[in-house]
Amino acid sequence: MVGLLVLGAASRATLGRPFLWSVASILSLALFSGLSSSWSGSAELSVIEADRVLVYLSFFLAAFLIAQTDRRAQRFAEGLAISLTVVALLGLASRLLPDVVEVANSLGSGAQLRYPLGYWNANGVVFAIAIASLLWLSRSAAAPALRWIAVGAMPGVLLALYFTFSRGGLLALAVSVGCLLVLSRDRLWLLATLGVAALGSLPALLAVQAREALTDNAASQAAVDQGHEVLWILLGGVALALILFAGLRRLEGREGGATGRMLELSRNPKVLKGIAAAVAALALIAVIAVGGRAWDRFSSSDVQAPNEPVQHFSDLSGAGRADFWRVSLDSLGEEPLRGIGAGSYEFAWERHRTIEQPLHDAHSLYLEAFAELGAIGGSIVLALVAILLWSGFAAWRAAIDTGGRERSALLLAAMLAFAVGAAFDWFWEVAAVGAVFFLAAGAAVATRCRQLAPRPLSAEPPAAGRRRSGDGNFGLVVAGLAMAWISAVALIGPLLVERELNASRDAAAAGNLASATEHADNARSIEPWAGSPYVQLALLAETEEDYEEARARLTQAIDREDRNWQLYYLRSRVERAAGDAAAAQADVEQARRLNPREECLDGIPSCG
Repeated sequence: MVGLLVLGAASRATLGRPFLWSVASILSLALFSGLSSSWSGSAELSVIEADRVLVYLSFFLAAFLIAQTDRRAQRFAEGLAISLTVVALLGLASRLLPDVVEVANSLGSGAQLRYPLGYWNANGVVFAIAIASLLWLSRSAAAPALRWIAVGAMPGVLLALYFTFSRGGLLALAVSVGCLLVLSRDRLWLLATLGVAALGSLPALLAVQAREALTDNAASQAAVDQGHEVLWILLGGVALALILFAGLRRLEGREGGATGRMLELSRNPKVLKGIAAAVAALALIAVIAVGGRAWDRFSSSDVQAPNEPVQHFSDLSGAGRADFWRVSLDSLGEEPLRGIGAGSYEFAWERHRTIEQPLHDAHSLYLEAFAELGAIGGSIVLALVAILLWSGFAAWRAAIDTGGRERSALLLAAMLAFAVGAAFDWFWEVAAVGAVFFLAAGAAVATRCRQLAPRPLSAEPPAAGRRRSGDGNFGLVVAGLAMAWISAVALIGPLLVERELNASRDAAAAGNLASATEHADNARSIEPWAGSPYVQLALLAETEEDYEEARARLTQAIDREDRNWQLYYLRSRVERAAGDAAAAQADVEQARRLNPREECLDGIPSCG
């Protein structure tokens, strides 16, 4: 973003109310998250949350500045589609070619595909948006060759989505592709192209069913060999998809006849309303028929994963989400206006949970926002998402040319898939997934601002002494550079702290306590509000049996993170070693109040 500002992109930017409202909502969330550190259970975690929002603002501004003309917006959308596809194919390569693409989350790391984003549901959402993007590319790419490449890539991305075994991925696929089909004039051809891609992926999907080692991602040579076999089958499916797509193109070239009548029906508003009514009726019937049983299964406290990976797709269990969300509402009840502080959900979970499961996030962006930031912050999050989605929809509705309309449909589809999926998972905190949402939003808002800009009455140059149109954006340049600088500083701090703490732990493991203490003290100096450096200093002091120093450092950590039960436990351990049994017992009791279900606290001092 800094490069765009320095090169003068802001001077040519078309600003408008959608941009101002979008930036205001994102900045408000960042500021309120940072402000919550003053009452949060962890100032360190709250600052990290504020940093995250500032990074997303940077993504939004960068996309906004890039997509300032139709041509650049087209190139931007194509680049985003290609990038998502590369991510998906990298994930697929790690499964089918683990001997070539060697990554940490490869063989033996579990059936659900974690690479490259580290979380299968995050992969599922990104892969699903990639499929919608490829579908758009197959019709709207500027270069004809790119349209063929898009069709050829779709079977592989579909197979990658399958390997995530992610229900969230299926939901994102339904939302993104469904949105694209509903909003596109070429919905019939898009649907046919999707069918072609599905047929192309079918041989590989069937082949996977018969290869258990590959499905389970077993740490064995059999998984490697089976991956190679499926790759060859997939390449055959790609060839089939391209042949079928060629047939579609020839069919499209014919005018009139049955094809023409089908196109007319697919664009007939009455037919579309009838289909929508039928889908709504079927959904209502399904809710009445199985809704009760589905909710009972979803809200069950049983969080056991299915035995077979493919059963994840049909499993109705909420994997504990009902309890995660209940704790969010309980936390909102405690602090209804301002919340418990950004990043503090994990402490609320430990205090109110009813199931034995470690957790950091509520698995719902919206409920977690209300829990951590109260009615104020939760409303900001809802407003932020609503403003961006409305801007995308308004840009689609106001588009005049077919290309701009189709592109706006894609951007809205990507945003909507994220917005819906974020209600059920925590991938808001996976930077790559959040970036997709804000990049698409930035491009959509740029389109909407161009649409709202007044049309010039003449092409005459401005008279001498009149201010040029770009001069009015000087404030954007200054504000953007300032925000970029603040974001960079905010990001560098936590990274440096983590680097120093890792160096301290390595030095301590090597027996160099002096160096370990120096690195931990450096971390404390970088972020004096963070609790983790003080914990490391306390552990080092405890190793040297300097219990008074360790106790003092842990007290400083507790001052910064007073809802973390582990800090009270650690201080009780130090106090017990120092002979202060009464203080140790008081800290144990406080740890139990903060985490009543922690079994290891009943076995003091064996709690690890």
